[in-house]
Amino acid sequence: MSSKLKISVYITSYNQKAFLKEAIDSVLNQTVSPFEVILVDDCSDDGSQELILEYAKEHSMIRYSFHTVNRGVAQVRRTALEMVKGDYVTYVDGDDLYLPRKLEIESQIIINQSCDIAFSNNIYVNEYDLNNIKWIWTDTPVNLKSHSSMFVKTVGRFFPRSSLFRMELVNYEFLKSIGFHDPNLALYEDYDLRIRMAQRGTFGCTLEPTTKDRINSKGLSTSPRKDHLEALSYIFKKYEKDICELNVKDEDIIRKRIKQILSEVTPKKGRVGFVSVFDKISKKVLKKVKTL
Repeated sequence: MSSKLKISVYITSYNQKAFLKEAIDSVLNQTVSPFEVILVDDCSDDGSQELILEYAKEHSMIRYSFHTVNRGVAQVRRTALEMVKGDYVTYVDGDDLYLPRKLEIESQIIINQSCDIAFSNNIYVNEYDLNNIKWIWTDTPVNLKSHSSMFVKTVGRFFPRSSLFRMELVNYEFLKSIGFHDPNLALYEDYDLRIRMAQRGTFGCTLEPTTKDRINSKGLSTSPRKDHLEALSYIFKKYEKDICELNVKDEDIIRKRIKQILSEVTPKKGRVGFVSVFDKISKKVLKKVKTL
């Protein structure tokens, strides 16, 4: 089936050969065919690049790029996005995969609602068993108007499980207008980009799951707490001016939420290798937080 939209799908890869074939196949086997598939590998040494070359020989819609040094998640996403030739773009990480109707469902949302961004539900599964479902992102429809603005909703992570939407389908011209992933971020580059999406974009969504996301035991979420704290504090400082421009009620909500988010990743006292980043951040980012 073809779509009225020219959809580019990019797949990022770093030493994920064991899962990469499933990710690529899930994109190629969509009920709505993508306009192109872009694979960017971040200097893997596990045979991922050879697998990508094999696919590129068999499928003319596949284009690829290999980093010669490992440059990190933000830059690998930027490389992929700079290669896009379609009008809309979405992605899948090399260890995740699409359900067959992912592109069909989200492209229909874009067409029917004339929005910039469409997202859907996600199924989280065991790393080595796709049928072993651990949880579903949400079992109730996402209310996009549950807060005064998508900016407040996104900065505060007021989505199911205090997380964010993933693998969204986005108008490429809109995405270029807000900028791609921030290369200064080794963590939460997706959070930062979605904040910018929320500032200026229009959204549509569905409760129907369209992806399976592996719970990776060795993913970036296992990075040291201080790294999480530094990345989050960088993001909150980046949007400090925008937070200041909110109405009093929303500003208070966001500042309390920032305090909560940062406190949840603050290293415990006495922890080996503890760096008191939080003390430095609290004076700058949290100086306006009201007394609870």
